Amino acid sequence: MWIIKYALAAIVLLAVMYFSFQNAQETTSIRLWKYYYEEVHLVMVIFASFAVGVVFWFLVSMYQYFKVTSQVSDLRKKNKQLLDEIKSLRNLPLEEVAPQDMAEDAGESR
Repeated sequence: MWIIKYALAAIVLLAVMYFSFQNAQETTSIRLWKYYYEEVHLVMVIFASFAVGVVFWFLVSMYQYFKVTSQVSDLRKKNKQLLDEIKSLRNLPLEEVAPQDMAEDAGESR
């Protein structure tokens, strides 16, 4: 599975590089909120948008990682509590049952 991920990443990277080399001399104008930039190389716009996407992806991934890590921690605590409860129930002393009580229980079940 990892080889498919790396192959796909390599293909995307090569496609971006090919596109950027084809448009190396192209310039564009950019307007961000109240700022306006003229004659910006298209390659720089592509690189900047890619970098912003990577940072956004990283932040979302970190949030998901910490969320899953806390869930795993909570489940481990609950698992330990349940195992301790099972262990305490196994170690409970058995009650002695008198033979006449067993005979009465057998008579009731008939």
